Amino acid sequence: MFAIKNLLPANDHLLLKLIHHDRHLLQQQRRMKTSQYASCPQLEEEQKDPPTLEEQGIHQLTIKYDSYQGLLRRRVSSVGESDVTTSDETSASGGTEEESDGQDRLQVTERERLQVETFFKGLKTQVFVCGSLANLYLGSTSNDVQWELSHTGIPVVILDTGETRSRRRRRIQLLLAERGTCFTLWQDTIDNLSSYRVAGEAFHTLHMSVDHSRLAGLSFDCPGSAADLWTHLERLMADPHNISLSVPGRRKPKRGPKPASLPNKSQISQPCCFQHITSVEAGDKDRYISLRSLVSVVRESTVDKQASPL
Repeated sequence: MFAIKNLLPANDHLLLKLIHHDRHLLQQQRRMKTSQYASCPQLEEEQKDPPTLEEQGIHQLTIKYDSYQGLLRRRVSSVGESDVTTSDETSASGGTEEESDGQDRLQVTERERLQVETFFKGLKTQVFVCGSLANLYLGSTSNDVQWELSHTGIPVVILDTGETRSRRRRRIQLLLAERGTCFTLWQDTIDNLSSYRVAGEAFHTLHMSVDHSRLAGLSFDCPGSAADLWTHLERLMADPHNISLSVPGRRKPKRGPKPASLPNKSQISQPCCFQHITSVEAGDKDRYISLRSLVSVVRESTVDKQASPL
């Protein structure tokens, strides 16, 4: 290089110095830019090569479909996507509430149990009210039992101790009370031939006392309440006096002292602490099957009395 510089004229030497100086300045500027972009990566990315045609096409398609999906989402939300979600949640919660309400309807509340117990409770009696509703089916003891639905109500077990003038016989009664009115829809006496047994988890059967060739079945809505009823009945049937069985060596009770005379009716006061828990009106005829049958009988008897000659 030194030999070449010596061979060049003076003007060429100046030109060569200018070229070297410009190159040196360009290198310094590049170094400065590199250090500047290293501190700020975003500016360094801007100095990249321009995208190719394929990259530009992909970018345009992405922007196009992203904007279309955003527009679609905006349209759905404007129609009421949140409302739809809310309605779905409401319907789902409503379904669970309806299911829970349906389960609550199958169970008998404490107030209803108190109502039924007060309706059937009397002197020297024990009343057990089942905690759920039950369907009553009637059939026969034939090989192919055809069950027919008869009534739906609240099963009640009544033990008469037989220590009153109106109920001298000791017995166990199983009856079906109507929900709301507490009227008796069906009843039967459990004796030593009833063969009351648990046929299923929530299905009990027994032979009817009037005709032992006839069967009655109770299908409970709550297996737990059915088990409680069976436990209570099993305890009562364990006593032979309750199912009309004679006990060997039983002696007649000795006569005790003469009971004191009862007070006159004039000495009896009006009911104290009275609480009205059952109310039935003529407008409830469409709600209760017992009222439909009783009201029709009353009307027919009234018409017959009016038509009969004096």
